[in-house]
Amino acid sequence: MEKPQKEVTRPSNSRRVYSKEIPIDLLIEIFSRLSTGDIARCRCVSKLWSSVPRLRDFTELFLKISSARPRILFTFLHNGKRMFYSISQHLHSDPSSSPLVPYYHMSFSKGMVPSYDNEIHAPVRGFLCSKASVYNPSTGECIPLPRASSKRIERTYFGYDPIDKLFKVLCVPKVLLASEDFACRVSTLGTGEVCWRMIQCSLPHRPFRDEICIDGVLYYLAKCIGNKTREPYMVVCFDVRSEKFKFLVVENIIWCSGLISCKGKLGILWPVPTGDQSHEVTRSFVLRVLEDANKLIWSRTVYTLPFNWKKLVNKSLYIVGMTSGGEIVLSTRHLKYPFYIVYYNPVNNTAAKIEIQFGNIANKKAENSRIYTFIDHVENVEHMD
Repeated sequence: MEKPQKEVTRPSNSRRVYSKEIPIDLLIEIFSRLSTGDIARCRCVSKLWSSVPRLRDFTELFLKISSARPRILFTFLHNGKRMFYSISQHLHSDPSSSPLVPYYHMSFSKGMVPSYDNEIHAPVRGFLCSKASVYNPSTGECIPLPRASSKRIERTYFGYDPIDKLFKVLCVPKVLLASEDFACRVSTLGTGEVCWRMIQCSLPHRPFRDEICIDGVLYYLAKCIGNKTREPYMVVCFDVRSEKFKFLVVENIIWCSGLISCKGKLGILWPVPTGDQSHEVTRSFVLRVLEDANKLIWSRTVYTLPFNWKKLVNKSLYIVGMTSGGEIVLSTRHLKYPFYIVYYNPVNNTAAKIEIQFGNIANKKAENSRIYTFIDHVENVEHMD
């Protein structure tokens, strides 16, 4: 008679051994649905899991999903630290009477933020660039940029080449005379050691802060130097891939115009004041859109603001941008209470004001801190190193 086989039981404290790893395609799909914090924790599980966030397929998928839920990003310096907060870009649909507390992303410590690094530029695919560093609030990555050997004053811009998939930093000198040296610097990120190359620009100009990168072209406002154009201001176009400059002369634009993306096309938006010298309140907005870049055809639209605008807005605002839904977003500039953003819907001619509170940050000590507000911010887990 055959003896019955003895059942082998596994001790309760023993570890189960799996013969196969989870397929990499499935891991990519799972990771893409996690928050950036959960992704960071999952990297500690195994070498395979640690490699997932650096895979191109994963970073592109995560960015695509994140792009479907854009956020409004706020950043400012506080006690020497670079702070990052954000809110959903779609919260304006149901504005609340109570202040909105934004989500705190992270801060970069004093040792990572030089004292002269007080200006920061619009995010490009989740990365932000300043004069001294490139930041990624999603991963905590901070890439220092080498300082120029010369002491000339420059304006820094940040762009992306979608063909070669490369980020580049452009530095343009702030010259006053056409006779001054106007050599520009450019650096490519993510290719090893960060270094500068000198490039030439045929038309000297004085660059302004406002800029936007659309489909591999970096646009920024500038003042013409040398009276070679009929208008005092122009739009400079820098092709990120070829590193070549072009110049667009637009009639009647002013120095405080905002460059925006209008459904994927370059738009220039500027305010028209009421004419009341005691109160600089905007009466309307003028929007010029580059409809045909080859033929340089511009459209022009004037938006007359609603009657309650003056009552709603009692502070000087600056143009943040235009959402994919066509709403114009504006913001105050400093942490002085109250800090708020304004959504203007040109189709319905309505406006909504949303107050933002940053906890105990907005106090007397911090009220003069310059705050930068950006729309269409997306989370990107890509690393540049």
